Amino acid sequence: MKIVNAELQYDESKMDGDFAERLQKILSKEGIEVVSVDKNTNTEPESPYQKVKNTQADDDISSAGAGGMVSPN
Repeated sequence: MKIVNAELQYDESKMDGDFAERLQKILSKEGIEVVSVDKNTNTEPESPYQKVKNTQADDDISSAGAGGMVSPN
């Protein structure tokens, strides 16, 4: 068995009824089971770059910016 994640886009004004139920009905005819449907509230496409929070880096509080000298405070 394989699991595939897909991102779908549709116009809600052109759809009748519940999207998840309609998707399940259509794909079950092809032998495909819909495990879950999550609705994205963001209308912008997701970035292909993974957002990473660097927890090992020190805060850059004494930096002067792009290539500048650091103040000797």
